[in-house]
Amino acid sequence: MRLLFADDHPMFLDAVREHLNRAFPDIEIQAASNLDEVTTKLLNKEDYDLVVLDFSMPGMEGTEGVRRLREMYPNLAIAVTSGVARTRDVKTVLDLGAQGYLPKTLTGSAYAGALRVIAEGGTYVPVETMQAMAAEASDRKVNAEGLTPRELEVLEGIADGKPNKQIARDLEIHEVTVKLHARSIFKKIGVQNRSQAAVAARDRGLVSREWV
Repeated sequence: MRLLFADDHPMFLDAVREHLNRAFPDIEIQAASNLDEVTTKLLNKEDYDLVVLDFSMPGMEGTEGVRRLREMYPNLAIAVTSGVARTRDVKTVLDLGAQGYLPKTLTGSAYAGALRVIAEGGTYVPVETMQAMAAEASDRKVNAEGLTPRELEVLEGIADGKPNKQIARDLEIHEVTVKLHARSIFKKIGVQNRSQAAVAARDRGLVSREWV
């Protein structure tokens, strides 16, 4: 594998090179320290199986650097590495066609394994990002009615047939607060009373309780 690894931190680059040389005996690693060096090497028609870009190195401007390089070389295999893997940035990089986002917090062996996934045609996404994206998707589904997390907890109690006093004790809030939340819930999901709210919660999958 011929790899162009672009990072402006020599110590990190040396550490990565050591792990990758052990993991890929036939690897050839070229280095760059900024985006201009990357584009110069590519303009010189140097052929790489994969280009890894440091998200915050000079010239990158975050996701904009990925966008520019992707426009110049639409078929180039690109991955991004960074000390911080913000979900928004990871999603943008992947949407731009990158093959992966590699957190610098990975162990050396895990980092090499992530690059192996990419080299074999896969896509590497940080576990934390996948969990965050799954949580976001779940939140969008659960909150489709515009309910707040606290309102969902109150609705769960209503669906379980609990009186306001019990819901208040369970959630450690005042009973009057439960009543206010219930009123808001009824309005948001378009029902008139607790019985209708319980049925709506079941039918729309707004609570986790299993119904028989």
